Amino acid sequence: MTALLVTACLYWPGLNGPFLFDDRFNFTVIQEWLRGEASLQKAIFGHQSLAWSRPVAMASFVANAAVGGDSSFYFKLGNLLVHLVCGTLVWRLCLRLTALDPRLAQLGRWPALAITAIWLLHPLHVSTVLYAVQRMAQLSSLFCLAAVLVYLRARSGLQQRQPLSATILNLYLSFPLLTLLGVLSKQNAAVAPALCLMLEWAYFQRDRLQWRVLAPFYGIFLILPALALFALLLWKPHAILAGYEDYDFSLAQRLLTEARVLMDYLGQIVVPRAPLMGLYTDDFPISTGLLSPTTTLLSVFGLAGISICAWWMRERSPTVFAGWFFFLLAHVIESSFLPLDIYFEHRNYLPMVGILLALTGIAAPWLRELPTNVLRPQQLAWLGMGALVLALGFATFGRVLVWQSKDTIIAQGLRFHPDSLRAQLAEAGAADDRGDRTTYRRIMERLSASEAPTPRLVGSLYLLAMSCRQDSLPDLRLLHRAATTRLERITFTETHAFNVLALSSEKGCGPISQRMLADTVTQIADGATDQSADRQPQWLTRFAAANLYVRAQAWDEALRQAQLSWQPGADPGMGALLIQLYAREGDLAAARRTAAETGSRLKCHDDANLRNLGKVWEAVSQSVPAGSVDPSPPAFSCRRL
Repeated sequence: MTALLVTACLYWPGLNGPFLFDDRFNFTVIQEWLRGEASLQKAIFGHQSLAWSRPVAMASFVANAAVGGDSSFYFKLGNLLVHLVCGTLVWRLCLRLTALDPRLAQLGRWPALAITAIWLLHPLHVSTVLYAVQRMAQLSSLFCLAAVLVYLRARSGLQQRQPLSATILNLYLSFPLLTLLGVLSKQNAAVAPALCLMLEWAYFQRDRLQWRVLAPFYGIFLILPALALFALLLWKPHAILAGYEDYDFSLAQRLLTEARVLMDYLGQIVVPRAPLMGLYTDDFPISTGLLSPTTTLLSVFGLAGISICAWWMRERSPTVFAGWFFFLLAHVIESSFLPLDIYFEHRNYLPMVGILLALTGIAAPWLRELPTNVLRPQQLAWLGMGALVLALGFATFGRVLVWQSKDTIIAQGLRFHPDSLRAQLAEAGAADDRGDRTTYRRIMERLSASEAPTPRLVGSLYLLAMSCRQDSLPDLRLLHRAATTRLERITFTETHAFNVLALSSEKGCGPISQRMLADTVTQIADGATDQSADRQPQWLTRFAAANLYVRAQAWDEALRQAQLSWQPGADPGMGALLIQLYAREGDLAAARRTAAETGSRLKCHDDANLRNLGKVWEAVSQSVPAGSVDPSPPAFSCRRL
């Protein structure tokens, strides 16, 4: 209880901090719901399929909005409450696991208390608790921890020969339900069955009766899903790995880099360096080979060496084995082969439990045998734990103070991650918000002069956009620099710059015509030959080019770019533009076909886009001679979920 209260007090000053990054994207639909512009179903399920949506987390955000509107305080307060509940579950889990380890069981409750207090107060969690959208990671961890606890309860009941009905109810009803709730918060909770298997190896012995109950459990919830994933990777790898086309690193480079990332995470957990923590970790160097940089090979050896040692200690110190492999398995989704960003602190929210378990398994028995003439070992342990918790509390409180303001978050990020493009763009955005054009221009000029293609391109585009907004004479050299910058792949960083340029030039851009801007965007998209046309950054870029061509009244080029933007998964707005362009060309059959396809891609609860589609078709019907097109809306079947 004391640890929970101290945690709440430390985090309280940061609850009024700002929304950040993904918050804006994820909470737009909730703001629409508050204004009555979106249904509750849309706010919870959004546009994505159920497999990729996170309705449990979104439902919790909707509940926040219902209580406190769109105030960041209530969203972050919700995160803090979830953090405290997760801390309680960590306490229950550690109590059970340390009781199963003979070397730790004789030490009573203090190992579990130490782990829980350190986990609650660790400064690495600040960017999870005070980053509103990361409740998705929190809830995923919460349900995963609850599922593991249910498994341990069932496993203990099986070992103690309790009635099979209760055990089977826990294993085949409660466990999958909790895991499903976790996956519907964020997909990381899918590791729960693997965590259970690892704990089974670490702490339990199995006789024939127990195995008869457990074998179907692992067959259904672990082996079958693993085989399905393996089959999908063999049969249709593009379905899982195509996302690498949206990044500037390959699968092999990510796997090599993640070895260094995991070692860096480990270092931050064991020896926290609070000033280096934060959101701006996109400057983490990519490994291009085992010796580039050399720390890649050292990290691979380090991970392998620790894993071998932990396996060797399995029988003598099962908690060391369990803790280390808990850490690795909890990272397996976001730190392995899936195409995701390289480094984020919130990915350690659940895995940290494992490292703290392993460290306790190493330190606690050794501390118990430590000779001392002044203090008993237990007193020394309490003193050491108190000093550690105090140090962590100070570090966490310092980070909480930083997270009270976007300006201080950015300033600290720039100080310790000066090469972070994300931090530099955030600084420029903050300068633009407060009307500091001098700082904005200085940052963008520095980026546009970079040798790296992405900073050079976005810096040039943002400078052009600034000139367009201010109705000042733009530098034609910037347009040439952008047009001649070759990108192997377009990322979302560039697509945002294209959109800003398109919005800023809506009323003209001096001697730079809309056609010139459209040609530049098209040239960049055409040059990204390592990226398929159906990738989201590509079709977003094509859509920006199509709109620019529409402004330039270059209808043929606009139609071509709109056709290229209309890919599977493309936004309804792209279908709407293509409908209008087909109608203008007189191809009414294609317009009607595209309208039907657009409607079939929409969810039935997406009232706003369904109404907009109806308005687009009504406008098309009125813009052509009477009788040349059926004015009734095209028939289609919208998607339920």
